[in-house]
This record gives sequence, C-alpha cells and structure tokens, in this order.
Amino acid sequence: MYNMSVLVSSQDIYLSTQQSGSPAGAGSDDGFNRFKMCLNTAPLTTADNEMARLLLTQFSAYRNFYYVNDFNNRVDLTYDHGGSSYAAVINLTKQDYANIGDIAAEFSAKLIAIFAGVATFTIKAGTQQPVAGYTKGSSGTGIFGVTLETSGAAHGITNVKLQTRQYVASGIPAMFGDSYALLGGKRVGAADATAESFTAANGAADELVITGFYPMQRTTTQYLYMHVSENTTNLQSQNYSAAQNVPDTHIVSSNIIAKIPINNEIIGFQQDTSSPFFVELDNRHISEMLFEMKDHHGRTIDQLADISKEGNLFSDMVLTYEVYAKGANDHELRAPIKNFYYETNTAAVNTRANTGSGF
Repeated sequence: MYNMSVLVSSQDIYLSTQQSGSPAGAGSDDGFNRFKMCLNTAPLTTADNEMARLLLTQFSAYRNFYYVNDFNNRVDLTYDHGGSSYAAVINLTKQDYANIGDIAAEFSAKLIAIFAGVATFTIKAGTQQPVAGYTKGSSGTGIFGVTLETSGAAHGITNVKLQTRQYVASGIPAMFGDSYALLGGKRVGAADATAESFTAANGAADELVITGFYPMQRTTTQYLYMHVSENTTNLQSQNYSAAQNVPDTHIVSSNIIAKIPINNEIIGFQQDTSSPFFVELDNRHISEMLFEMKDHHGRTIDQLADISKEGNLFSDMVLTYEVYAKGANDHELRAPIKNFYYETNTAAVNTRANTGSGF
C-alpha cells in the first residue's frame, strides 16, 4: 500500500445538461439518462506519483418522470371462464398518484376493465383497501384488498392467477419489474403457472375477492445511480447493474459515482468537499467522460418521449476533481544510489574502458 497521500490541487467543475440552443444530445445521448462532459480545452491530468479523485458534491434536477412507470406497472393475469382459458396483461396508468389509496383504486379499476369481456363487476361497498386517501403512516395495514361483485348473477370465473413477475422472458424487459413492491404482491422470480402474487377466491357466486400479501408503496425508485465511464476502484452488488436474475449480493467492480435520493418535485443533493460519493481514476489524461443515470437494476429512467431534448428534464451538478501526491510504496525497494566514476585511458582503442587492451 501507499503511505499517506497529500492533496496538491482541487478544482470544481460546474456542469449543466440543460439545452441552450442546438440540442447537445446526439445518438443515444439524451441529456439526462446519458450525457458527455467534453474537456478537450481543459483536460484532467495527473503527473507521475499522483492519483486523481472525482467527487459529486452537488446535484439537482426536476423530477419530471413518474413514480408509476414501465418498470412497476405490469400485472399478468390468467383465468378460466366458460370452458376457455384467458391470459391478459394489466398495465396501471403511468403517472404519479397522490397516495397509496389512489394506486389501489387504479388497480381495482383495471381489474374491472380486464374482466369486462366476461363479467360486469363493480366494487362491493366498503371493501376497497387501502381506502381512498390512504398514505404511509395512516391507520391500517396498507395491504391491497377488494371484493368485486356482479349484480347477483354468478360470474363463472375460476382459477384466477395474478402475478407480479420479476424474471426475463419472451424478450419483455418490463416483465423483470418491481410491481410486486408497488402493489404488495408476492414476487414471482421464475416462470410458474401456479404462482400467485395475490389470493383470488370466490366469496360467493357473484363475488371475486382479491387480496395482497404485503403493504403497498407509492414508488419503487428511491435513488438515481450515477455511473461514469472511467475505470474505478469501487465495488457493488451485481443486482445494481442487471435487470435479470443474478446472485443478489455477489460483489463486482462498479462505475457508480453517486447514489442520489429522489424527492417529489426537485431531486436535490448537496455535500461539502467531504462528499461520501467519489471514484478514484486510473486515467492520467481525460478529455471526455460519459455519465449515465440508472435505477437500482441498471435500467435507464423511464421518461416521456423527447422530454430531455425538447422538454424540461435535465440536471445541474458540481463535480470536484482532486489530485493527490502519492507517498512511497511500502513494497518498493528504496536502496541508496551510488555514482561510480572511472578514469578513462584515451589512448586505448576502446575509450569506454580503463584498460589499454582494446577489449
């Protein structure tokens, strides 16, 4: 290991991805999920026996993406009716919801709509849980529950299976989703036609009672994870980088530079120069860096079309670049250097020797 390092220089880099004329995003760069910092006229450099550290000390952005989105709004449904089997996908409307009660009401409405082809359901009075306006901390369990009923006629629906799936299948990325966390259902981690994320039972011939297992959530994205293109010494659990089945706590190398908490309206993060979020850089001459914003499974943030190029989704931040002089390495041989001086015989054929033999 190296002995104590000494800070020799520090500079702040003020970076904004807000459009200010012609769009900066080119190709897959969109100004929020992916953007470049070009340093051609002011490259970041280090000399021999120096190391560099890049820190994120401030970040802000409008939270103009939705809590309910492509990655947590899907529920898969199968059921039998009239001698036939049916399969359908329920997608909650992608938007923000004022409270958990509103999400529960949306789920119930989507259930009624999906069954409309075989039965006309309404919500039985007093059975919707969580109730309208329910928020975290309110009295109650926060677990989803509803009884759907017809007008008295038997609905004939049997073998109902509702699944909140989190596995990759049929090339559908959204199937590896977080709807189980949003709706409080059991996570289905592999294809299994018998698995149930919610219980679904016939309370009476004209009723269908659906109940979750765990408290619901208003959002499933607590943080933005900011990645940088440079090689770094950081580590992470593998599930941060892959929206697929991996060993959850298996540790791999990481290029995450910061973990930014998400707030309702403004995403704000402020630290002093002792920011806990940094990367140590191997590259001694950096003229360009690529940054990416991802969620807790390495997915880019689901956003409205063109909002980061033509709308109001962009970020503003301060990066700090520090250069340290490295102390000596304890494992390096530090022997004294002695200079030897030889008397040269200029009469010899080999003038580099001190003998006259020529050899």
